[in-house]
Amino acid sequence: MLNLAIGSPLEIDYKKCILTRVGAAGHAIYGPYLPLDPGYYAVEFYIRPAEEHTFDEDEVCAEVDVTAESGQLTLAREAVHLSQLKDGAIFVPLTFHNPVRQRFEFRVQVWGQISLIIEDRLPVIPLKDANSDYLGLLKQARLPDPNDSSLPEVFRQFLSSFLVMHENNALMRVVDGRLIVRLGGVSFYANSSDDIILVAELFLQHVYNFIADGEWCAIDIGMNIGLASLLLAAKPFVREVHAFEPFTETFERARANLRLNPEIAHKISMYNMGLEDKDDDRTVLINEDQPSGAFTTVGWPDGAPHRISLMNAATMLRPIIEAAKARDRDIVVKVDCEGAEFPIFAALDAGGLLEDISTFMVEWHSIDWRKTQRDLTAPLIRCGFVVFELSRGGENGLFYAVRHRR
Repeated sequence: MLNLAIGSPLEIDYKKCILTRVGAAGHAIYGPYLPLDPGYYAVEFYIRPAEEHTFDEDEVCAEVDVTAESGQLTLAREAVHLSQLKDGAIFVPLTFHNPVRQRFEFRVQVWGQISLIIEDRLPVIPLKDANSDYLGLLKQARLPDPNDSSLPEVFRQFLSSFLVMHENNALMRVVDGRLIVRLGGVSFYANSSDDIILVAELFLQHVYNFIADGEWCAIDIGMNIGLASLLLAAKPFVREVHAFEPFTETFERARANLRLNPEIAHKISMYNMGLEDKDDDRTVLINEDQPSGAFTTVGWPDGAPHRISLMNAATMLRPIIEAAKARDRDIVVKVDCEGAEFPIFAALDAGGLLEDISTFMVEWHSIDWRKTQRDLTAPLIRCGFVVFELSRGGENGLFYAVRHRR
């Protein structure tokens, strides 16, 4: 937060800053009273002189610190000298260990010798331990320069989305000309519109963020580029994920994202196939201007041909579900497959598998105006589920269903 008694707000390169006044002393930024769990952390302050200066004396002109208990407990502190600012902007990192859950302030105090520009948004990075490469992680937490030619064009095209990711402590790095983002404990490539389109829904709105005890098997029908599968696998209580994606190019992009997450990717079994109510191999036309999340096994009236394989959902999922139940694992099924939800639910109902599943998380899409989400929820209610309906009408929507515990 900015102390407007010390200076004036301004925005530089999409970053909110304060411009301090000569002669004004005090905490130029403070807050944000951020609650943190026990662990190791790093934070980085950005400070630069507002104008070029020649410093005759090497005075302390600012001090950065990490405090808790309303400023009464200081966990880290460092002084900033005038000489450090002779060449312009500097980054000042601090590391600290938090022993208990508490709220933190990250403050910059100034003494008013010169006018300073101080960035308000401070990246706070959790560390594995005291020996972590905090400087490398903090560098990744900086917002990339939109004018950097090494960045893919999608960064400029979706700059507002990347700004939101940055505000939510995303780490970004370029490897071999490809931008990799780490957000919510998951790394993924962000080099096309497809890579960005689901980020807000999955990582910020948390539409599939279920919490449970025990051990779980997750089934992801409509894997797309693997982001939901990775988020599910990142949950410690999810022991296995089975992910289905019929479109080969999309499947390979998911595989590439899994390679970025070896610590959890071993939980995920990938199947390059779609699910419906019958076995079938078919060629469908896909409009290449649509994002991969809009690809449908029904196909479009025109477009590029794609060869896909489909299996009866009950036939394919029965051995997966039986094996999980033999390990005393509950089953959660996430479904998002552009209209195939209806034949999939029909197959599961006809095969008697609905009663073996504990939870559904479903984004449905009507490709037949005669069908609505009620065709999906009715058999669930009949089988003892409670349905949480988030759909707003129209031709698609979202609902969750959880089985009664008796």
